[in-house]
Amino acid sequence: MILTPEAAAALARIARVSGVKAEPQTLVPAEVILELSGEAVRSRLCTFTDASGAEHCLRPDLTTPIAQMVAVGEFPIARYHGAGPVYRLPPRGSDDPVEHLQIGFEWFGNSGSPAEDAEAIAVALEAAQAGGVTGATVRFGDVAIYHALLGALPLSPQWRDRLRRAFSRRKGPRELLDGANRQTAMADVTRRFGGLGANEATQAVEAELIAIGVDPVARTAADIALRLREKATDPAPEVGVSMVLAGYLDISMPASESVAALEDFARETGVDLGAALEGFRERMALIAKLRPPFWSDAAFSAEAGRRFEYYDGFVFELAQPSEADRPIVSGGRYDGLITRLSAGAVIASGIGAAIRADRLGRRDAR
Repeated sequence: MILTPEAAAALARIARVSGVKAEPQTLVPAEVILELSGEAVRSRLCTFTDASGAEHCLRPDLTTPIAQMVAVGEFPIARYHGAGPVYRLPPRGSDDPVEHLQIGFEWFGNSGSPAEDAEAIAVALEAAQAGGVTGATVRFGDVAIYHALLGALPLSPQWRDRLRRAFSRRKGPRELLDGANRQTAMADVTRRFGGLGANEATQAVEAELIAIGVDPVARTAADIALRLREKATDPAPEVGVSMVLAGYLDISMPASESVAALEDFARETGVDLGAALEGFRERMALIAKLRPPFWSDAAFSAEAGRRFEYYDGFVFELAQPSEADRPIVSGGRYDGLITRLSAGAVIASGIGAAIRADRLGRRDAR
């Protein structure tokens, strides 16, 4: 593999502090990717099925195969860097190539401290600068704060899990909350039927249908009663809770104002964000001391996340202002990834970043 001068310069900056060069496998079980990030990513995967019926895919990034090799003991827990092709089907209407060269690092096992977060983003941004990037801007967020908010609010376990998973989809939590608000209008009905036994609920549904002169179509009265009883055990978030969540997702401002904004939000809503907010505060102070390139114009967004569900902490992207949806650098923390891949046999913190080599050396066209 021949690197362009820009890619070689970016990789050299990463390699200085990223230990061992990793060369992970190109093929990974598709079920691993889908388990980590859900069926929503299937449309972007290059998949095929072998003669035994097992589904495989070309690696969509370097993170997952490296983490998988750490999880099964083929790689020790350490810092890694690498460069190699990755494969993703482009979104409809995009002219992006299916295959592109990715440069990056994956650091495992350093306890997931704010100091490591600060070092990681500094290295990633310095690598982009070494690769000739100018005029780009940073957008960042913190999935851990979102998770802390979900944990502090009165939500059912089912809704907490739905909202957690939805964060990897653009506008995903907002779409769920919109649906919850519509569901709230049916709350009295579901509560009324939820306290009844199966036979009583069926009889009550039949009585309601007779009263309004409607015959059930496709579903029986028993089916309708069962669904209403299920809904009663899975209550949608109350309007006030939805408003708190929506208010958090609206938070967006320059990095220099983000700590105060989150503190104000916690105080005004009475929500305890605990260790997640403490970690955010410490991380921001450490990044400010390092003064990485591009950081002076960095912006915090509560909605900032990654398409892959395994990111569970600090996340960031660097992109040209005119191409905000085409990041040059993307990265973040995934402390639960190794545990998930090893079914709990191995525990190790993780943080990494990926650089698209084909977007290095490009300047904003404004």
